[in-house]
Amino acid sequence: MELNKKRIFYVFLILNAIFWTVIQLLRNLISIDSMEAIVWGELISFGTNKHPPLSGWLMSSFYNLFGQHDILVYLLGQICILVGFIFTYKLAKFFVSQEKAFCSVMILEACFYYSYCIYLDNYNCNVILMALVPMVAYYFYKSVKENRLKDWVLFGLVSGLAFLGKYQIVFLFFGMFLYLLLANREQFKRKGMYIAILVGTLVILPHVIWLFNTDFFSFTYMIERTESETHNMPLILVKLSHIVYPVKFIGDQILAVLPCVALYLIMALQAKNIGFKNENKSDGIFLLSIGVVPIIAQGLMGAITGSRVPGIWGSIMVGFSGILLFYFLSVKFNKDTFIYFVKWAYAALFVSLISVGIFAVLNTKYFIKFPYQTIIPEMNKIWAERTDNAELKYVGGDMCYVFQFRIYNPKHPKVILETFGHKNPWVNHEDVLKSGVLVIGIDEEDAIARARDLVYLLPKDYEIKADEYKFEVCNILKKCSEESFFYTIIK
Repeated sequence: MELNKKRIFYVFLILNAIFWTVIQLLRNLISIDSMEAIVWGELISFGTNKHPPLSGWLMSSFYNLFGQHDILVYLLGQICILVGFIFTYKLAKFFVSQEKAFCSVMILEACFYYSYCIYLDNYNCNVILMALVPMVAYYFYKSVKENRLKDWVLFGLVSGLAFLGKYQIVFLFFGMFLYLLLANREQFKRKGMYIAILVGTLVILPHVIWLFNTDFFSFTYMIERTESETHNMPLILVKLSHIVYPVKFIGDQILAVLPCVALYLIMALQAKNIGFKNENKSDGIFLLSIGVVPIIAQGLMGAITGSRVPGIWGSIMVGFSGILLFYFLSVKFNKDTFIYFVKWAYAALFVSLISVGIFAVLNTKYFIKFPYQTIIPEMNKIWAERTDNAELKYVGGDMCYVFQFRIYNPKHPKVILETFGHKNPWVNHEDVLKSGVLVIGIDEEDAIARARDLVYLLPKDYEIKADEYKFEVCNILKKCSEESFFYTIIK
């Protein structure tokens, strides 16, 4: 009986999505990034205070349309991963056999970006790009090879969507441009690429107009983050950061793919045949341009700015590492090799699940175990007592708490997003002063400072007072996070 390898592959993908959706139910609440995406989507805006709007649009629509349950957040994140896996497989088939294309995806189960990091983040801009980056690469290569108008239009469309997902996609565009420059210059003479550019431009045009109208508001976050990390640092450390940060970023990516390499070598040892392959120079350049160049380019960004480049940012590009392994390292492949590899891939899946399950049970961090079921009703009671039962319409301050008060509070107050010293374009300032706002911080000084950050809402002589949250629920929170809970009511 002939082995149905395609069925084995798709069953693996479906089980992977189900298992990683279900295990996240061990959390007590969805991640901060996921809550932030829901809030962004409710702004009805072509931009946010940090990123382009696509992740918010998708998350808020999905979450609100199907019932506002945490599992919807976990499910959407896994749908993104699943889409990314499918298009990685479709791309891999251009370069390796079908069996190796299957394995080039399944090998990613050993990468912690697809397990531990997904458990922590659930869903965010990086997860969106983990779906869109393989789609962009697939339609680009298909367009270059077949030069069909439909494919160029699709490439332009998904490229525009990827830009609306996260600006970081420009590193992939840079890699693809480098490939054309080095190995496929004739594309510059064809109309298809320019049609794709036109389509992509039309997709992102509303966001670009929004950026101009708000003085490139979302870029303020990146500038603020860069400046805050080097603020008050000795000059020698600032200079060293231009070396340390990019090296650390590249090192994080190497650590992320090492388990995949180990899984590949296990299979190669079983096959007893492995060697370097470079049959097609153009194909090799393309794979390096999308799988290696964007990661190096991101590291160089840290070298130029001196700011930290979080390792998780590499998660959107390491998904091509399986294709790189199976393309450049030739290994004898037959039915037994495939079955042997599938067994190890399932082993990697279950080891990851067990490890994350143990972590979930033992973890007490506030961003996972925040006891909102007790704290939020008590905080609503305090608000009612202090404001003569006024409607709680606005909440601001430390976003780790604020988003939880928005998502899990039946009153669903509107979040006043961080604007880094700029006037907030998403709230009516007069209505905020009239209605009042609950400002939350991690200590008394922080609560007052965050209230003063709303200076655009307050008269200069407005008196701000902060009271320590002394109820028993505060002790519960301290056991979870070792942090105090303070608040300021502006009313």
